[in-house]
Amino acid sequence: MGIRYMVLVPDPDQVIFDADTFIKEAQVRWPGCHFYVEDPSKYISDAGVEVDPGDDPPFMIYHFPHRRALTMDASPFKAAEVAMWVRELYPDPDLVLWLIDNGFTAHVVLHPGITVDEIHAGWVDHREHDPYEEFPRYFPMK
Repeated sequence: MGIRYMVLVPDPDQVIFDADTFIKEAQVRWPGCHFYVEDPSKYISDAGVEVDPGDDPPFMIYHFPHRRALTMDASPFKAAEVAMWVRELYPDPDLVLWLIDNGFTAHVVLHPGITVDEIHAGWVDHREHDPYEEFPRYFPMK
């Protein structure tokens, strides 16, 4: 299916959970999920979780060793649930979290307490709001 969405910590000075915490928390959120750990010197990700929600096709969530991103190949609804789950694990309003699409054509700011409906309604189109111009601190390479 390929990567469709990413939960991103755009602030280079902030991080989310490490691979062990990611796996532990995923097992709490999705009991029975399958997980694996990879060698980050050989692969881009260091851990993954396969979730079979039963009501939708199974999907994968991948964790990255820099602790600033998760990617997933989930449906839009399930991706929003994953994004909401990450935000719930990190309720600190000072932590900046975004959900982005695979082409980085849009993003949603994940504020504490955000709902799936708010995620679906909150997409910011990058053709109208260039994140490189509006948030140069987050994207200094452009």
